[in-house]
Amino acid sequence: MPRCDLLVWILVVKLAPSYYRKLDRLLTDTGRHRQLPSWRKYFKSTWKKLLKAPITLPLNDAYRPDVKKWVCTCPALIVNRLLLCKHLVQAVQPVPPLFFLKVKRQRTAPVWKHHSLKPHNEDIGSVIAQIEGPEDDGSESDPELDEDDDEDEAELQAALREGLTYEEAMNENITKIGEFLKGLQYQVQFRDHHMLQVLEQEGRSFLRLADACLNKERRMQSTRGESPTTWEQQTSAAMFYRSRPTRSDIST
Repeated sequence: MPRCDLLVWILVVKLAPSYYRKLDRLLTDTGRHRQLPSWRKYFKSTWKKLLKAPITLPLNDAYRPDVKKWVCTCPALIVNRLLLCKHLVQAVQPVPPLFFLKVKRQRTAPVWKHHSLKPHNEDIGSVIAQIEGPEDDGSESDPELDEDDDEDEAELQAALREGLTYEEAMNENITKIGEFLKGLQYQVQFRDHHMLQVLEQEGRSFLRLADACLNKERRMQSTRGESPTTWEQQTSAAMFYRSRPTRSDIST
């Protein structure tokens, strides 16, 4: 039996902070989309794979996909935990990126409900390309699909941001940068030069923007040097950055 003080330390130091952060995300309105359930990412990857899966034509008479009821008599549908099969996925019209965020699960047929789930006007046999291949339930990973997954994530994030106001989008970026700064401050104690190298390489463009904006602000607040011009090369990236007022201006 573990010591009580060790158990308390594990609960307070190791376990509780993660729940505090999760509770803070749920209670704080940051303007960002809430964290998606884990099944949605698997649903999207499975859908994308089944969309590319080959189907043997003519279609087996035993397979009767029904998009409106979202049922199919193929054996792959039964073993798929999301109740997806390539016959149903390829029988509907192309879905937009937001479909993977908005589609809802139901306990009764149809299991999946979304306005984008519209069947093709033609019969499934005329819609699917005539490529022979084995049955596939989409349970295994696909390297090509994994490569496309990042692009899909970018499309989803872009689609989400289209509905944000200026304040919501700006506050989202500020919150993200603030959290990242806290993470960087935590890294200092480890003195890991690899992390420093990655930061300077991957964040080079952002660091250049920060230098340009802060340099412009220093020159705007200085009473000795010349103010930067609009088209000056050194501060061109900071063209739309407004300098903060000095302390003397605030006090007056």
